[in-house]
Amino acid sequence: MTREECIEAAGRILARARARRDSLPIEEAYYPGGPSRESIRAQIIRQRYEAEEVAARPAQ
Repeated sequence: MTREECIEAAGRILARARARRDSLPIEEAYYPGGPSRESIRAQIIRQRYEAEEVAARPAQ
């Protein structure tokens, strides 16, 4: 596997993990020792907004 393929695979894994976390209620996304509930809420809201912006861009 090339470096580029590894980076692409890691990106896909990260995207799936973020999508799964973002689909959870805040209480389920929280885990002890991790970010605070408020931090998780802010991150999810920010990432959803960013995803909507990307989806709204015209295809290149």
